[in-house]
Amino acid sequence: MAADESVSWVVVDDDDLELHVEACAYLAGLRGAGRAGRAYNTEKTYAGRIALYLSYCRGHGLDWAGPSLPQLMSMMRWLVDEPMPSRSRNPGAPVRYRSEGTANAIMGTVGEFLSFPVKSAC
Repeated sequence: MAADESVSWVVVDDDDLELHVEACAYLAGLRGAGRAGRAYNTEKTYAGRIALYLSYCRGHGLDWAGPSLPQLMSMMRWLVDEPMPSRSRNPGAPVRYRSEGTANAIMGTVGEFLSFPVKSAC
């Protein structure tokens, strides 16, 4: 929470629980006046999408900052084919999958993140 009591979203690195500098800078850019001050829910959604991308890269041994087109296409397929973690405490809950539209939205955010010029840390 900022000094003015507004909420900001950040992305934390899985291994050392440190802020992911580039992801935080990207999210700060969404809040900034230069990006038309994206809404709170947009920032929250984008933070989750970027965290998912970074986790995927770590889990698949990819350099998050320089993925190849085939690697991005593999992630796109993974988003659709891999079951989502269950939100239910019921072990018999149905398995859920992302739609292609949701996968496209995630990859659109990833594309914006990868093209964002990082100028400062959060």
